[in-house]
Parts: sequence; structure tokens; C-alpha cells
Amino acid sequence: MTENRSHNEDGGLLVTSIIVLTSMLTITLASFALVDTGQQRTLDQRQRETALNLTEGVLYSQGFALAQKWPGNATAGGLMPTTCTQVPPAAEVARFCPTPSTLAAANGSPATANFANVDAQTDVTWTTRVRDNGGPNLAGSYVSGAASEATQSGTNVRTGLTYTCAGPCKWDANGDRQLWVQARAVVRGKPRNLVALLKREHFAESFPRGVVAGSFETSNQGNKTIIDSSGSQVVVRCSSTDPNCSVYDKSKDQVLPSTVVNDPTLLEAMTVTQLARFKNAAQTANPPTYYTSCPPTYTGTVVYVDVPLGTVCSDVNNGVYNSRYEPGIVIMPRGRMDNIKGLYFGIIYLRNEQNSSGPILTLAANSQVCGGVAIDGPGRLVAGQASNTASDCDPSRTRSTIMFQDNAYNSLATFGTTGLVQNTWRELPPS
Repeated sequence: MTENRSHNEDGGLLVTSIIVLTSMLTITLASFALVDTGQQRTLDQRQRETALNLTEGVLYSQGFALAQKWPGNATAGGLMPTTCTQVPPAAEVARFCPTPSTLAAANGSPATANFANVDAQTDVTWTTRVRDNGGPNLAGSYVSGAASEATQSGTNVRTGLTYTCAGPCKWDANGDRQLWVQARAVVRGKPRNLVALLKREHFAESFPRGVVAGSFETSNQGNKTIIDSSGSQVVVRCSSTDPNCSVYDKSKDQVLPSTVVNDPTLLEAMTVTQLARFKNAAQTANPPTYYTSCPPTYTGTVVYVDVPLGTVCSDVNNGVYNSRYEPGIVIMPRGRMDNIKGLYFGIIYLRNEQNSSGPILTLAANSQVCGGVAIDGPGRLVAGQASNTASDCDPSRTRSTIMFQDNAYNSLATFGTTGLVQNTWRELPPS
């Protein structure tokens, strides 16, 4: 008898079904694994990109901090932290570091932070390090590790003097206005590490040339030139009808050119923003030339005398300050200068914030200013008589108490932003 195969119960179809289902399940699970791996890689990539963006932001934020408070001398270098981190620094060093709340939301809030996506809201750390680019250890390029932390030595490019900067050298010891900045950020365990050389911008400053004051007088009636503003002019704010406005003997060529300009609308010689730049330049000079009392010397590219109202400073040394080829500027926002006897190369600027119409600058007999003078407001200039010998300012001209020198204005400069030096940005190993 022939067996009916439709009633066969040997289970072949079930086995086949199980094999097919198992294969389908394997393929499905493998697909899920691939999708999950792809999503994880996408997440990792996104977090690495966030870390890179944050690291760049930290680096440039450190550059902004340097523009505000450049460590140009050992004093500032002592305040500069060895590392800045996402932990808010102490108040006395806060200006040297990036502001944490403006970077990652994890260190501030989404409202104040520039990096506020989901990856930057938790588990974020960062550090920066500022190091000078001089010395044999760096040799013009950034070297990580112990070499960058070692003592540096070399020659200051501005002064020509040798220097030694104890490691880690955190200030511009070689004087070239350049510093290495390393920034490292970790976002959700993903580290990125960058370095770049940043340079302080040199900013040429405008300033009224010649002799500018509220009024002036010569304190001697000798037959000699006392104010020689040849190539520029003498400008006063007082009225030409005021007999005390410009007191000098025109017939004796005491003032050259002989015509004095009266301009009561003349503004201050510096804006508030300019004044702040010069103050910062004096504070970050090497050595610092910012004083809160009458200075022991007037030598310096920028000497900023930040004294209280009513202070009177004099020339205790009767010395020679700066040189014909390296002039400077003395800035005194308040108070006055009296009995100045020395030889000064550069510009003397008294802002006269007390708005006094009395003598603000008195140049004694045989003193010399090789450059120019500016007094704001109604302040008065009193100039004594220089000896009738060849000028220390210009040997080809007869000596005068104030002699206009163009180079004093041509070299007048402060500092602006801190920018990236081309081709120095690069990524270092994460650790």
C-alpha cells in the first residue's frame, strides 16, 4: 500500500522554518548591532567635534585675556597661573585667564555660555597654559612636556639685554610680543589638545603734535628761543584777547613759529580708550613703568603717573631720560609737574583732570624737552630759558627749552588685540 505523504509527521517543514527564522533573527540582530555601532560612532564623532570647538574657543578666550592683561614683565609673570582651568580663578589673577562661564554650559549656564549644546552641558573640563617662545628649550616652536616647563634664557629683542626666566616661563621674557598658548578640553571623556603662537598687536597712536596748553608763559625775558615748535605749531585754548593767554616776547623769537594758534574748541589730547591702552602698556612694560606716586625716573617708553589730585611731582634727579632714538611719553592724568630740570626725550602729557587754570607744567631754566608737550583743559605751561648752546635734541639747531621732534610722535604706540601667528596653530596628542 502506498503511504499518504500529506499525513507524514517526520517534521521536515518545522526544521526548515526554524532555520529560516534563525537566519532572519541573526540578520536582524546584526543589523541592530551595525545601527547601534553607527550611532555610537556618530555620538563619539559629535562629542569629539564639540571638544575641538570648545578647545579652540578656550584658546582664543585665553588670547583675549592676554590682550587685556599681557604678562610683559616678571611681576605679571608671577601672577599668571601655571595653568588656567574651568574652575573660576582667584580675583587677583582672574584677568589672566579665560572666563569659565562664557565657555561651556557645564561651567556656567546655557544663557551665558557660547558652547551650550547637549554635549557641553555636563562632564566638561579644560586647561590652558601660557609659555614664552624664547630660550633654547623652545627654539621657536612649541615643545610639550618637561622642555616647555624648563628655565629659559636668551636675549631680549627689544632691549638687547640677556635674560633668564625661571621655569615655567609664563611671561614675554624675550620681548618679542609673542607667547605660546596651549589649550586642552575634555568633553564626555573625549580630549582635544591644541597649541598656537599668539602675538600682541602693535597699535600706532595719534596725538596732537607740537605744544598744546590752555595758556602759557615764558619765565625769562632773554633774547633766546624758549619754545621751538618748527615743523608744528603752538596751540592754546585761551582767548587771544586775554592778556595772560600767551605771555612771551615776540620780538626776541622766544616762540617759533612766532604765530600762536588760539583754539578754545580744542579737545583733549587723548580719548579715554587711548588712555586705558597707555595705562595697560605701562603696567605690562618690562620693567613696569606704572606709578601711583611720583616716579623715581621718567625713563620708559610709557611712564604712567597715576597720582591723586593735588600731587606735585618734580625732577629729583635732574637726569637724562630716554634718548633721541628711543623717545617715550610721560602721562599724568591728575596733579602737576613742577621744577622739571632734566633732559627728556619724548612727550609730556598732563591731562589736568582737576581742570585747573594754574601752572600744570613748569620747566625750570636749562631743562629740555625734545619732542612735545600737551596739557588738557585750561592748564598753564610755564617754560624757563635754556642755555644758548647747541641743542641736545638736534645739534644743528640752537638749544631751546621745548624743541619739537617728529620722531617722538612717529614712535608713539600702544598695543591692541592678540592675534594668531600664521601657520602656528596645530593639534597635539590628546594626553
